[in-house]
Amino acid sequence: MAKSTARNSFLRIVVLAVLVCVAGACASPPPPLPRRDVPAGVPVDPARPCSREAQAAENPPPSSDDAAARFNRATNTITLTRGENVSIPALSREVSDSALSEVEPGVWLLGANIAVPPGSSLRIASPDVHWLRMRSGGGESVAITALGGGIAVDGTCVTSWNPDTDTVDDDHRDGRSYLLARDGATMTIDGSELRYLGSGDVESYGLSWRTEGTRGHIRHSAVSHLYYGLYTYEVDGLEVTDNEFHDNVLYGVDPHTESRNLVIERNVVHDNGKHGIILAEHCTDSVIRDNVVYGNNHHGIVLYQGSDRNVIEGNETFGNAAQGININDSDENTIRANKVYDNIESGVSLTQTSRDNVVEGNQLRGNGKDGIRLVSEAATSLVRDNTIGRNARYGVYVDTVSGFDLTGNTVFGNRIGVMVKADSVDESDNEIFGNTEGGAAAS
Repeated sequence: MAKSTARNSFLRIVVLAVLVCVAGACASPPPPLPRRDVPAGVPVDPARPCSREAQAAENPPPSSDDAAARFNRATNTITLTRGENVSIPALSREVSDSALSEVEPGVWLLGANIAVPPGSSLRIASPDVHWLRMRSGGGESVAITALGGGIAVDGTCVTSWNPDTDTVDDDHRDGRSYLLARDGATMTIDGSELRYLGSGDVESYGLSWRTEGTRGHIRHSAVSHLYYGLYTYEVDGLEVTDNEFHDNVLYGVDPHTESRNLVIERNVVHDNGKHGIILAEHCTDSVIRDNVVYGNNHHGIVLYQGSDRNVIEGNETFGNAAQGININDSDENTIRANKVYDNIESGVSLTQTSRDNVVEGNQLRGNGKDGIRLVSEAATSLVRDNTIGRNARYGVYVDTVSGFDLTGNTVFGNRIGVMVKADSVDESDNEIFGNTEGGAAAS
């Protein structure tokens, strides 16, 4: 019975392709897809990692006049005990020079941990600080942690630093300095650089927001050579806008574990060690929009394991080492109006048990395998109004259980337009033409 159904599906596709050609609709393919020219990567100098000119905030918030802190030498920790928007110079006046000192005008060396509890906040900002160096190297590191308090990084550069070598700490394997907000804290990053931070230790990834009630944003900043460019855990409403994430050890942007209502827009995410942007483990109700994602060492954009009801819209994802967009075991997502091209494997993939997704109005062109793959146990999704052209193998590849609706797609210039290995595929009003070995096939 399954073979008969697949054969009928194959015949429907073939008849449709012939009718479109007779009507003259396949006489000319859509116009070429413009490819984005990206500049060659500029190496970051480990001795001078800060490349932006410091920009002071136009209307900085007032700092408390009654700041107070204590320094515990046994734990090598500065605890900010009182004060809002406390500056680095003000904090330094409260503690030992060995813990926090100005080594050049505007350049500060942090040799101790900083803890910011509820009721206090720390502001790391130009013009007071244009570079904060966090001591790191030889298995030793420090952290700035908001434990219910606040951290604001504004118009400055924050890096690891090894005074013995006069360079950043470029080895994440034995621990590196990091920034962390958790327990209802707020951390905001604006117009700044964060480079060479973080390791694979839990909570130490480089730049992290964790636990329920923690909030904040990162805007107009550059993040490179961290372990994860950005990590979240159970965070609601984080805004990630207009940044560049590149050359991070694993992921560029990694919201994780029940993070939700995220806004990830207009970022450039490239040359990271694995995925560019990944929402993993029940990250829901979020928007990934108008980002440029390229040159990452696996997929460009990923939704993984129960990351449901998200919108991936208007992104340009290309030249990644695997797929442009990968939807894995995630449901009710909308993948719309993206340009997905020249990826080493396929353009868009729905896989594992992904259900009830919509893939519409995308340009899926020039990918090394298929334009769109519907495989494993993925089912009951709608693929409509996409332009799927000049992919090296199949325009559309269906090898899964059932329930796909292929409607209004333009499929041209692939080796085979549509390959169906499924029990039930409903297709109508597709234009399938100019594929070198045939419009449709089934097995």
